[in-house]
Amino acid sequence: MSGFREVIRKPVFIFVVILPIILVAEFVILEGVVGISVPSDRGSAVSSYEIREKGKDLHFITRNKRFSIVDLWTRHGSVREALVLRESFVIDREDGIEGDSSTVKVEALEGKAVKWSFEEAGERGQTLGQVYEVTKVGCCDAANTYSYFSLRDGKKLHTTHVELNRDEFSALEKALYE
Repeated sequence: MSGFREVIRKPVFIFVVILPIILVAEFVILEGVVGISVPSDRGSAVSSYEIREKGKDLHFITRNKRFSIVDLWTRHGSVREALVLRESFVIDREDGIEGDSSTVKVEALEGKAVKWSFEEAGERGQTLGQVYEVTKVGCCDAANTYSYFSLRDGKKLHTTHVELNRDEFSALEKALYE
């Protein structure tokens, strides 16, 4: 029996046999009994940047995520439901070059499931009432592009090179209820 005690006291045995058993037991207890699980991508918003060399060119790439909670309304102004939006913005700027390659992706979450999503070229995005506006900044004297999406189903409603005035925006929102 003393030979067995000497084996289990050796560091190699502890690291190879005992430590993995303890880690697996800890995972089972946390996951199965306590209910703590490994975090998933759905509930986190991580931003990052990187500087990458592509050929001889230097690129500055930013990735930003955020969550927004918006209220969807009925025609008569009562709250229909709260909607969680996961918004992702990726911008790739090349050093010394005007303009960039950028996208805005929006996902409407229902629990952990994605209810609807869209992706559009642009640097900025925001909710405006019952509509989501994506702005693509113009390059080389070109006008900005504004794209409007329904918060009810994520479908594109309108694209223009001029921001909508109050009356045009009201007509766009009114069309959502018809």
